[in-house]
Amino acid sequence: MTRGVPRAGARSGQLRRIAERRARAGRAAGQRSRAPLGARRPGYRPRAPERTGGAAAGTGPAAGPEGWAQRAGLLATLLPGLTAVATLVFTWVSVTQVSEELTISEQGQIADRYDKAIERLDDESVNIRRGAIFSLQGIMEDSPRKQPAVIDDLSQYIRTHAAKKVTSAQKAPDIQAALSVLGQRDPAHDGDRAIDLRGVQLADVDLKGADLSGALLADAVFSRGDLGGTKLSGADLRGAALRRTILRGADLSRANLYKTDLREADLTEADLRGADVTGAELAGAGLADVRVDGATEWTGAHRPEEDLPTATATPVPPDRTTSTPASERSRGDAT
Repeated sequence: MTRGVPRAGARSGQLRRIAERRARAGRAAGQRSRAPLGARRPGYRPRAPERTGGAAAGTGPAAGPEGWAQRAGLLATLLPGLTAVATLVFTWVSVTQVSEELTISEQGQIADRYDKAIERLDDESVNIRRGAIFSLQGIMEDSPRKQPAVIDDLSQYIRTHAAKKVTSAQKAPDIQAALSVLGQRDPAHDGDRAIDLRGVQLADVDLKGADLSGALLADAVFSRGDLGGTKLSGADLRGAALRRTILRGADLSRANLYKTDLREADLTEADLRGADVTGAELAGAGLADVRVDGATEWTGAHRPEEDLPTATATPVPPDRTTSTPASERSRGDAT
């Protein structure tokens, strides 16, 4: 070995001491100790330490003042829309609640009006009773679901006050008012109820143009009354007394006129298509231009003039206003 050339063992010891001094210096400075120079592989570069805070590069707003500014701007953009939605929801809830409260209040008021009107029907004053009848008419108009009950009440009122002896409607304005209210109702709200005036005894009634479709009028007396243009389609008039009654242009299609007293009645242009006129009294009745068809039953009709109308070619149209349950009930009573 040549003199002056250090040995391999001395070289390694020298490098180790240098590395140890660097390590101690790094720890003293608070830095991470580096691996010994001799331990690094060729081309090796230590990886940069990963960041533990903040969002990844290129995703979302960066942490710090700029990121918070972006979030604040986004919130400021969405806030008006959220406020509008909240306002709409609150308004809808408020309107619904107010509507429900109004409905409940209106129903309560109608119930009070109805109770007071029924009480006044028993008053001794005819004027007060007449006012109560018109109050019931207003209740039918304001609350159609009350109409069946009002029909029953007014029908019973008429039967109670005009069932013992013939009463002139001209001298009983309360009864005339009740008949007018019944005749002016909207049949679409009758439900399964029918006007029930069986056995009433009235004279001189004024029911021009009234709607009494499907009414129960068996054994009723309406002598000398004015029923011109009245709708009596499907009505039960068995045994009724309509002597000298004006029925000009009345709709009596499919009506049950079995043994009805129609002497001297004016039936000019009346519609009798599909009507049962069996055994009816027609002496002196005006039958000019009466409409009949093959379904009109004249068996046993008493007509001294012997000029009963002949069937026309036009069939009776379906009656959509007549209450089917009332019609079936009236036919059932006939058997």
